[in-house]
Amino acid sequence: MRAASAIRATDHTAEPVDDGSASHGRHRTDLSRRDIRLGDADTTYWFLHRALGWDVVLQLVWVMNGPIAADSLALLNRQLAAGRLHRRLIVPRMPGARPVWSNAYQAPALVVDHAEIDEAEADDWAAEEMATVRLDAEAGRCWRLRAIRCASGATVISLCALHLVADGRTLVTAAAAAMAATDRGAPAPAPPAGAAERRWSRFAHSLVSDARDAAAQVHAAAGGLARVAGSTLRGGAGVVEPVAANRAPIVERSPQARWARATASVPTSEWDRVAANAGGTANSLFIATVTGLLRSSGYAPVGDPIKVGIPVDRRDGEDDPRTNATAGVSIVLTDEPVPGGTLHTIRRACKQAFVALAAGQRPAIAHLQSMVWLIPPAWLVGMVTAGDGMPDAMVSNLGAVPAAAGQLDGATACRFVFRGMAQGVDPDLPYRFGDGVQSWLTRTDDRVTFAVFGCDEEYFDSDEHLRTLLDDELTAWGLVHEVW
Repeated sequence: MRAASAIRATDHTAEPVDDGSASHGRHRTDLSRRDIRLGDADTTYWFLHRALGWDVVLQLVWVMNGPIAADSLALLNRQLAAGRLHRRLIVPRMPGARPVWSNAYQAPALVVDHAEIDEAEADDWAAEEMATVRLDAEAGRCWRLRAIRCASGATVISLCALHLVADGRTLVTAAAAAMAATDRGAPAPAPPAGAAERRWSRFAHSLVSDARDAAAQVHAAAGGLARVAGSTLRGGAGVVEPVAANRAPIVERSPQARWARATASVPTSEWDRVAANAGGTANSLFIATVTGLLRSSGYAPVGDPIKVGIPVDRRDGEDDPRTNATAGVSIVLTDEPVPGGTLHTIRRACKQAFVALAAGQRPAIAHLQSMVWLIPPAWLVGMVTAGDGMPDAMVSNLGAVPAAAGQLDGATACRFVFRGMAQGVDPDLPYRFGDGVQSWLTRTDDRVTFAVFGCDEEYFDSDEHLRTLLDDELTAWGLVHEVW
């Protein structure tokens, strides 16, 4: 991943800012009386952390078209501390029980860089922050807000959070709520007092509570095994896996365990027009564009199957307390996409996958998530990394972004992007976070923006190469666009 040396040189000029968030008081999302444990959708990120030492970090990046006052940034930090990102994970003493969320103490410190950068370096600065920020759910440091001024007068803002504490929709919603409250000048509730935290810790760690949860996981695991057995007897219950392509293992194709990155913005009206003319939707055009990179790069020549992983939001309204509420479906493409051609095949495949998900048809591994809490992580590594189950492309459409997420202190976001990565991937080990490409899309009234990460060093050997491929793909679809 590219990082300009000039950006690294300014790191020592960034320092925490005292934003007043260490004071005590009533916490808006007080968890002191709620038994909220990690759920099924959280297991992947907990497993990766415990078994491989990875931290999956999500990031929102804004390039605001003007200066942001220090007081506004400090208030935004306090508002985030009053929201659902700010919590702490307690590991239970009872084997088999799931970790439980509790109140965090004081908020992570706001970081403001004193040096200025050129606006063209904004993406490098933000990428360096995402790759190096140190977050720790057990210490209550699940997120961090950081900002830097540009010589042009613009302000770049980064909000990083552990995927363990938020999926993409949760992160965007939390940021929008905090920014709206900041612009209203609403006072931010302070983090909870330590006494309440100690009382909750005694309850959360009680052997009775943990024993009940451990028993529930044993029951869920037994049910999952029964479902897998029944699915096997029925021939997979409609879940189709692709024929494995003849590619070398990912560790051989990506020996350095690094990613290439590119970001593209397209006017929303333009995106919708092209999608409709091709008989598709905004989402099917997104899939076509991203998987098209696998064709044009040589990763998957026409005729080779492309497995596409698509996260699906399963949240039950804004009050859903789960940190992650997504389920994954997969589709397999063989001859699609063709730039300028029809999107019918992708659209039909997506509809079939969504219908199957609603009917409860899941891959076998989805029924075995409770096993994560019962078996030592090191024992599971070989099981979950065996075979050819990793998607060639992961495409995550976060949908419409609330307007409040683009306004702060009288400035408007001229660029806004969401993305994610895994920290701590060891190139000396055979495990990689992703195979072909991963991409995340957000939509505003004005722009559709998506970030693309190339995981295969053999076919995406630099940021510039990936940007060229993405530029060519969008041009082939006849889309007016900007790649950055």
